[in-house]
Amino acid sequence: MSIERPDDIVRLATAENPAQAHIWEKTLQAEGIRCMVVGDYLDASFGDIPGLKPELWVLRQDRLRAEAIINEKSAVLVEDSASVGMDWEDDDFEAEPARPPSPRRMQGRVR
Repeated sequence: MSIERPDDIVRLATAENPAQAHIWEKTLQAEGIRCMVVGDYLDASFGDIPGLKPELWVLRQDRLRAEAIINEKSAVLVEDSASVGMDWEDDDFEAEPARPPSPRRMQGRVR
């Protein structure tokens, strides 16, 4: 028989990389949710082995709120990144050809 207690620690999410896990951690902490990243240094000792990804753990009582916060922040991030793209088909964009440095700039350089 399993008794679920609100102060149990449960896994909230598995991140793709340690940076993502720590961003989630700081986001939740800023909202007053206690959490911790587990397994963020496994790749340093074992290498890039499939299945070894960092996880974010929270108290059971905070799980639903934490999920909502992460989902909300992730959706905003996706929307923001979509509007940042550069239109490479733009006719105003012209790449300048690379030019060698002028002889004046070359003076004084060690060869």
